[in-house]
Parts: sequence; C-alpha cells; structure tokens
Amino acid sequence: MNLRILSAAYLLALGACHDQAPASPPEATVSPVPPQPAPARPPSSRDPDMVLRAWGDAIEARDWTTVRAFWGDQGARSALSETEFAARWSGLHYPKVTPGKGQSKGAAGSTYYTAPVTITDGKRVITGEVVMRRVNDIEGATPEQLRWHIESTSLVP
Repeated sequence: MNLRILSAAYLLALGACHDQAPASPPEATVSPVPPQPAPARPPSSRDPDMVLRAWGDAIEARDWTTVRAFWGDQGARSALSETEFAARWSGLHYPKVTPGKGQSKGAAGSTYYTAPVTITDGKRVITGEVVMRRVNDIEGATPEQLRWHIESTSLVP
C-alpha cells in the first residue's frame, strides 16, 4: 500500500513539473563587466632574461604603468611621471619586442645585465640596449634592491 501511494505521489509530482510553463527570461539582462586584470608587477625572478621578456610583454600589451614599474624604485628612477612616461611610449601602436642575449658583470655590490633590444612597430624599428641592475645578496638589502630593474636604456620610442 505504501508503495502504491509513493508511486502515485511521484507520478503526480512528475506530471506537475511538465505542466509548468518554462521560466521566462528576465525583462532586461545586464551583461556583467568582465573583470579587469590587475596590473602586472615586475617579476622578482633571479633570471634577468625572464625579467627582460616580461618587460617586453608589458610593452607589447601597451601597459605603460607596468613598463615604467620595471625601472628602479617602482618607476621613479625613469625620471618621468606616470603621465610623462605614458606620453613618451604611447606612440607605439603595435610594438613587438625582441630582446637579445645579454651579458652580466659585477661591480661594487651589484650585478649589471646589459642586453640589446629591438622594438618593431609596423615599419618603424627602434634598437638600443637595456641595462638592468640588482644588488647582490647582502644583509639588509630590500626586496626592491634585490629585484632586477632597469637602470638605463638607449631605446627612444
């Protein structure tokens, strides 16, 4: 008897589901705003080639805030404000960055890495060198001092 009651209840519930009208879409749907990626940060890698490639990726993405942050003191050592830096570099529309193999040498508690770099932007080709520096592993050095950062460049966008 219980089985018959349960079967009947099940069939009634199943039938009720089919009799319901499908849910209508909402009157107005608002497309969600896609999340904006957080600004990239220069990597703290001990491999200067990796840092140079990440810098090139930021240029190719035209992320001038991140490109500037690759300079020492999170960009302040570029000697340009964020606005000035963006104005100088924003003339590049479709940049393709090709770093060459660099060379390291040590000097007075720091290691320097100099590499040739080519930036191609359409028919325009910019060549120059990028000099990066990091403080050697000495007691009391800050994370900012220990990261590879751009010290100077002869690239003029």
